[in-house]
Amino acid sequence: MSANLKSYAFWLWALFGLFCFRVISQLVQTKFNLPFLPAFDAWHSGALPYQYLVLIQVLIIFVCGYICLQFTSGKVVPRKRIGMLLLSLGILYASAMATRLFIGLFISSSPWFHAYLPIFFHFVLASFLIIAGTFHLRHSHGHG
Repeated sequence: MSANLKSYAFWLWALFGLFCFRVISQLVQTKFNLPFLPAFDAWHSGALPYQYLVLIQVLIIFVCGYICLQFTSGKVVPRKRIGMLLLSLGILYASAMATRLFIGLFISSSPWFHAYLPIFFHFVLASFLIIAGTFHLRHSHGHG
């Protein structure tokens, strides 16, 4: 694996680890309410019932884990279209979360806009998309 690919793999694994920490921490707080972790409600904005949220999060873990393994094994094939899609989605996602954060800080008193911990982890996922997309765009050499 090239040093360049190792760098991308490192950052993707780091973001993946942060997201896994988030999912596991919230799950732990449903049963144990550990004092050194934020309370369950701090992890949950309430946009979805928790049972649906955790299912979506597990799906995200599998998809992101697969992507990380592709980068680590050197099996990732850079494709321009995938890069454009991932980068566009990542930028749109980060922009939506930046807007949500801005509204929460300056405009609205709605609890959804003040769920700062979930917003942080949305930025983690947006960063994952942006890094993967950047790799595909930079290394595609014209491949679809």
